[in-house]
Amino acid sequence: MGSETKISIAILAVGLMAIGIYWFMPEDTSTIAESTVKSKTKEKIILPRYDETVYRNVPEVQAYLSDLKRLVKEGKSVLPLPSNELDSHAQKVQTLLLSDPEFLKDTKLGKKPLHNDMMRIVPALVGSLDEESKKICRSHTCYQAEKYNFVTNTTTRAIVDADDMRVLKIERYPGMQPDISLRLTRIAQAIALHAPEVEKALGHTPSKKDITMANVRGTMKESPCENTTHLCVAPTFADHQKEQALWAVVDLTQMRLAAAKWAGLGKTTTPACIGERALQNRYIMENFCQKETVLKKNGWEITYHLTGSDGLEVRNVCFKGQKVITSAKIVDWHVSYQQKGGEDLDTSTETYIEGRRVEFVRGEDGDYLFGYNDAMGCPLFSTSVVLAFNGPQIRELKNGDGFMLTQDFRNPKWPMACNYRYENRFEFYNDGSFRIVGVNKGRGCGDNAIYRPVMRIDTSVGEKERFYSREKGDWEVWEKENADQVPEEWTEEGYPYKIVAASDETKGYYIEPNYGQFGDNSRGDHATIFVTKFHAQEGDRDLLTLGSCCDLRSDGVERYIEDHEPINGENLVVWYVPRIRNDARKGQEYCWADTVIGDDGNLHVKVWPCTVGPKFVPLKKGE
Repeated sequence: MGSETKISIAILAVGLMAIGIYWFMPEDTSTIAESTVKSKTKEKIILPRYDETVYRNVPEVQAYLSDLKRLVKEGKSVLPLPSNELDSHAQKVQTLLLSDPEFLKDTKLGKKPLHNDMMRIVPALVGSLDEESKKICRSHTCYQAEKYNFVTNTTTRAIVDADDMRVLKIERYPGMQPDISLRLTRIAQAIALHAPEVEKALGHTPSKKDITMANVRGTMKESPCENTTHLCVAPTFADHQKEQALWAVVDLTQMRLAAAKWAGLGKTTTPACIGERALQNRYIMENFCQKETVLKKNGWEITYHLTGSDGLEVRNVCFKGQKVITSAKIVDWHVSYQQKGGEDLDTSTETYIEGRRVEFVRGEDGDYLFGYNDAMGCPLFSTSVVLAFNGPQIRELKNGDGFMLTQDFRNPKWPMACNYRYENRFEFYNDGSFRIVGVNKGRGCGDNAIYRPVMRIDTSVGEKERFYSREKGDWEVWEKENADQVPEEWTEEGYPYKIVAASDETKGYYIEPNYGQFGDNSRGDHATIFVTKFHAQEGDRDLLTLGSCCDLRSDGVERYIEDHEPINGENLVVWYVPRIRNDARKGQEYCWADTVIGDDGNLHVKVWPCTVGPKFVPLKKGE
């Protein structure tokens, strides 16, 4: 046995002994009290107090701004991706798009160039294509390209036939932001590492290996990023010994630190290092991301695929030959963390941003909220950090009355703190019912999180449809797009909602919210339901990040009901947004995960999932 092997074994043994001592030793109440005091004093908002010109001296920022200035001087307005980030097809696609008038249409105001960045150019995923493009891309090599306009806060997405070098589709998404490029990810890391506020808060000079989630878009209340008109990400520094994480919100629109916040991690025995997971990336991409799969079982026929940022999607679902779902998926997980005790914030010194004095305004009940939007996606050609683990699985339901189609998405280092795991699940019952399910398996960055999965369900009960809610025992049709707070408990009146075919109202589905009656230890959905008229650009294909992570007054879908379009007798889409609070209290865990020592003396991951989502029950079961 070599000396290196002996040293490794010794380190492992000492580490396991330390974990055992930490987990099983009696807790001293005075230490707990002292730790609680420290946690309260450190859990606070940190706004920049330093001259922001410090970031202009960061080499990565300097090089980026220099390239941008040179570009504008040449009369151009789109900063291209470097060739080392692109394959040979992508390089040609970029050249084509940078000379395409329609793609460049929004890059200038008059003759003045506006700051735009190419963000990514990758092989097109099925979820990004409309039906016309799918026909071409089945036999041609197609690429998807995205650029971001920093001035107008608009993302432009193009689908290009890389064989014939022609643009198939160009779509713009005002007020929405794409996944960021590798260059901007490195810049965000550099800004966080050079921020004086970060170094002071951490008490030491951090390094790049200390950072996680540098490419995760994030916002913070009371910061310039709150209204999501700036492109912001949230590099995070986790301190497992102190059970805290420092979130550094980097504003890539203004190239500076926007704000930071300490958040508690909660007690954990998760090791500092976890080996790489065995993801079969190529298999997943080839079989589930770049083509669709058809499943036939128990009278159901389901087409499904993995998307770039909208998780697992089912399409064109039929039961006994009748089409019932056009599309169903979870487009986002909104994750926010609640800061208690705003009175502890240090307001003795005035803080200025861009020459304006910042006021410390308390949110709901005096709380402050911080977080980000999580996107689930394919393991390649997507910068989503919650990635597909293995492929979609087909399993029987516990009661033997149907089956489920499920996909696991994980951060690579889950269940370490500040890493997440979600499950997309579609349950199909033998009586023709189906349920859209979101499962959160923790662990997140703290024990005070609020999770909101955004579910998009495009039913197909008829070419034209009607939506009803039960009002004082009677069914009332919805004439216009609207939203409703889902009842908190089941009543004797019965199902609270139904969607029916306009041509035959005996065909359709009751909608049964989750109150905890499905035997999965759920604490209920506490959801908001929205009904909109179908528009392809409103999520029929991969949808960019929707809404704010942390404004609890808005779920993001509100943008689609602002005009309150008539919906009676139209093609309808149901949006369902549960609201879940996690819990790390011993014996009360929910939306939580931890690593514990098992009965066999080994380390095991223990999960306390939270499961949400509505069930659609046929008006006439079994038909």
